[in-house]
Amino acid sequence: MTKNAFRRRAIASLLLATLLTQTPTWAEEFPSRPLRIVVGFAPGVGMEVSTRLLAEQMGKELGQPVIVENKPGAATMIAAAQVAAAAKDGYTLLMLNNQTANNVLLYKKVPYKNSDFTPVAGGGVVSMVMAVSKTVPVTTGREFLKYAKDNDGKLFYGYWGAGGSPHLLAARLASSTGLTLQGVGYKDAGPATADLASGRIQLFFTSVTHGLSMLKAGTANIVAVGTPERLPSMPNVPTFSESGIDGMPNPWWGYGVPVGTPPAVIQKLEQAIKAAVESPRYQAMLASTGSIPMPVSSPAKFQEFIEKDQEKWAAAIRPLKLELD
Repeated sequence: MTKNAFRRRAIASLLLATLLTQTPTWAEEFPSRPLRIVVGFAPGVGMEVSTRLLAEQMGKELGQPVIVENKPGAATMIAAAQVAAAAKDGYTLLMLNNQTANNVLLYKKVPYKNSDFTPVAGGGVVSMVMAVSKTVPVTTGREFLKYAKDNDGKLFYGYWGAGGSPHLLAARLASSTGLTLQGVGYKDAGPATADLASGRIQLFFTSVTHGLSMLKAGTANIVAVGTPERLPSMPNVPTFSESGIDGMPNPWWGYGVPVGTPPAVIQKLEQAIKAAVESPRYQAMLASTGSIPMPVSSPAKFQEFIEKDQEKWAAAIRPLKLELD
């Protein structure tokens, strides 16, 4: 072997040894710049407010700012399509939620597939309540079911946004109990609340915070709650299960990244989100809104949760025979 060939071989061996012994990789150095969470709702919506607090806590864990970017519209499809097309580097997350997952069951054209995202970690589950007009002579869920059966086909429920949670929960109640309920669509919760107070409609499903405000204002009765246990803020109101109402899904939210994001990056994001969710401030926020932590412990469990939950929403969607544009 010539002296030059020996030298080239020695240099190549040294370079290889250096590469093999280098422990830092681009994934281990993640994140080296700000991250963003894209949210498909306007500012002020419950899940969006929760995400802002989570982003703040995540930033402390990761040592980089986490920015919330609102992309409302098209039933969260604008936000989801944007993240599906984003770089697979972990710097762009999507606030996943039941609406985003259910769009493929509701709309003719959806600009993404649910498989375009890898779920990372859950944010929480929204507890819904059953609000009934005070013109209806009932105070519990069981009493409402009996009254609705005695007046089958004569009661109206309100909802805002075809295919949204209030719409689907009322439809699920009807299909699971054999009741005939008439739906009335609204642009937002305000007119529906007013019509519930006046008795023009008799029922709608809404969030705990909205339900509590109506209860305190004396404009409606809350006859059942979607939490596993009774709420401390409404200790006399039975749960859906106690009321004989089973198989009711609850809205949820969590966080995902474009499929193909490196596992090491996903693991780091999962750890940061978990730490944020477990923080006292976040837990207090959940308790104040009647929401509960999502019962998942890994990205795989989160994926399993979404798939099982979608089966419940599908049971509510099928009877409506919706095919939205």
